[in-house]
This record gives sequence, C-alpha cells and structure tokens, in this order.
Amino acid sequence: MANINKVEIADDVPEIGKAVLDESSVTMLDVLEEEKELEEEYAAVLGASDEKACTYAQGPVKRQALYSCLTCCPEARNDLTKCAGICLACSYQCHENHELVELYTKRNFRCDCPTERMGSSNRCRLNPSLLQPVAINQNNLYNQNFQGLYCNCHRPYPDPERTSEELMLQCGICEDWFHLHHIDGPANSQRLMEASSEMICSGCMDKHEFLQHYTGLSLKSVNNLNESVADGNVTIAEEVSVCEDNDNKLKSDLDKSISEIMNMGEADEKTDTDNEPLSKKPKLETEEQKSKCTRPIDKGNYEKGPTFWGTDWRNSLCRCPSCMLVYKKEKVEYLLDSEDSAKSYEERGMQKAAAESSYEQGIRALASIDRVQQIDVITEYNRMKDKLKDYLQTFVASKKVVTEDDINRFFSEIRNEKNVEIGVPHFCR
Repeated sequence: MANINKVEIADDVPEIGKAVLDESSVTMLDVLEEEKELEEEYAAVLGASDEKACTYAQGPVKRQALYSCLTCCPEARNDLTKCAGICLACSYQCHENHELVELYTKRNFRCDCPTERMGSSNRCRLNPSLLQPVAINQNNLYNQNFQGLYCNCHRPYPDPERTSEELMLQCGICEDWFHLHHIDGPANSQRLMEASSEMICSGCMDKHEFLQHYTGLSLKSVNNLNESVADGNVTIAEEVSVCEDNDNKLKSDLDKSISEIMNMGEADEKTDTDNEPLSKKPKLETEEQKSKCTRPIDKGNYEKGPTFWGTDWRNSLCRCPSCMLVYKKEKVEYLLDSEDSAKSYEERGMQKAAAESSYEQGIRALASIDRVQQIDVITEYNRMKDKLKDYLQTFVASKKVVTEDDINRFFSEIRNEKNVEIGVPHFCR
C-alpha cells in the first residue's frame, strides 16, 4: 500500500490527479503541465530545426536555431570576426559540454562547425566525409549576440547583476535582443509588445529609411485596440483603424481603392469578344500597375524610436521595380518573405510538434488508473525528484559538469533499487 500520510483527496478538483501533496511535493498534473510548457517552448524555438543532421550541406538556411561556441572560439569574446555559429545538431553531437551561447534563431546562416572558423581543435562529427575544415562562410553575419552580449547595454543574458525580471524582445531586422526599458519606446511599450507580431529597433528604422513611410500601419496606441490583438493577430485593416494619428493621405488612398472596386461592379454587364461578362474573368494586374509605386509618400507620422508591427505588415510593402532595388541595395529582400519572421518559424515548429504530446499521453494514462495507483505514481515521482536533487547537489558542491553518463548512472541506480524492492512482501494493516 502507498504511504498516504502526506496525501489528502480534495473534492473540489477534477477526478484526475486529485492527490494534493505537501508544499515540498507536486501533483502529477503539475508535472504534466510543466512538461507541456517545456514541449511548447521547445517546439517554438527548436521544432523547425533539425536536431540530427548538420545543416551545412543545405547552405544558408532561411531560419534555424543557432548557438555560438566560446570553447572552440575563445577569441570571439573580444573579436567579433572570430565568432562562429553552429546548428542545433552540432550543438548536441560536436560541442557537448562546451560553453555555448544560445542565439535563439538567425536568418540566412550556414553552420560554421565544419569550417576553418573552428580551427583544428574541433572536427565536425556529422560531416565525416570532409577530411579537412572547409573555407569560412563569407556571407554569414555575426553580431554581439555571438559573444554572449545583448541590447544597447551590451550585457549578458541572463544578467548575473540583475535582481529583477528581464523582459527582452528581438528586432526583426538586425536580430539583436533588447531590454524593453532600453529601447526608448513610448510609455505603453509593454502593451505594444504584447499586441505586436514584430518589432524593429530605432537603429534599423533610421538605417532603412523606407520603413518610415509605412509607420501609418504600425501599432501606435494599444488603448484603442479591440481584444483581437491579445493574441497578436492584428490585420492591416485593423491596424489602420486603430492608429490614432493615421495620416489623411493613407485614408484617402484607401477610400479611393474601395471606390475603384465598387466601380468595377458596374462593368458586369459589359462583355468581351467571347461574350463573357468581364467581371467573371480573372483581373490580371497590368504591367503599369505592377510598376506603380504604392509606398506612402508622406512619412510625417514617423516618430524616432522602435516600431511595433502587426501580423500582416510585410504584405503592405511595395513591390514595384524601384522599391525592389531599394530592398536589394539595403539587403532586406527577406522582408518580402512571409516565412522569414521568427513568428512564422515558431508556428512551423508548433505544427511539426502537433502530433500527440507527452502531456496528452500522460493525461490519458493518468485517467486509466485508479486513485490508489495515481497516489503511488505521484509518491514515486516525488521520491525520484528528491533523490535527483540530492544527486545533482553533489555536482554543484564539487563544481563538476553533469554528463549524459552521470544521468544514466543515476537512473540505473534508481532501477536497481526498485528491482530490490520487488518481491519483498509487505502487508497492509
């Protein structure tokens, strides 16, 4: 029988997982909920990246999870030209127990693990056919994140000197991370961050001046936004309606476009040479329309500082030949790619992990056993948790790195203890 001295059954909670333990313990639902949160975080950041194969052979990957190895590239701490980025698989297979800086994701980056940037001290294990390190990736871009530094304050994350929570967000262009209180944004920056899909920092807004023409479509005030922005799904039409200082020209252009669409309906009775109503034929964009620039002329709404954008803002960028040359010159053609953003990457990762999760499996398994078995499972989990905590504490005291072998040894000992207990009779009184 299970030891139920620390267990009591509550009548006001769902049938599954009714065991409530003391403050030092957790319920099985707590375990499963925590597992679910970890799975969602893993799926968002790593789900769309390959954890088994080095991505070097793929060339520059549109977006992938990356790491910077300071063990293999110690000079990178003081010299940005010495930095190197490695893919998810190489972080597991080639740089285990190394000092790695997690970079979240970067765009158009090719794994540096098989290249000369790593020197001769570390060879890529996932590319055994490469007898010698290959030439460095000339088109890779590196910023201070590869040195473990972030924001305008050039501090590490997490910052060992901070005692409060660090709220950070990533610029959609330079991909650096900024503390919310360091971006010189408006007073409601946190609400804007929660409502937006993407942020572009002040430095990038100044560097890419064409973006200043589109700030009429940015999120400028959350006070008037409806509840649909809570999940960041703000359409361009909604953004236009809520921008408190949206310029008159943009409104005029919108009214004109609607009027033109309405006038097209009057041509329904007209036919072409095939005697088919023109309104039923697909309206192809003419070369003249394609070449016409739709970028707003006035940028009077731009206020220096970071800009917060909704979900569809990239779809509003003009694609006329003149603007396309600007994007190419400033090397930001990726802004026209709907799958480039970090949000889109996260969504793909979530879809990839959409198969049944450990949380769902655990909930179903928990529902299939009776209450006494549930208590047994939870008690055993807490026993294992306490033993693991004590085991890991020895590594903290000795300042040793925990390896995969150490973890395997721990669970082997746990299994051996369990096997000893099996077959030893005990009686309930």
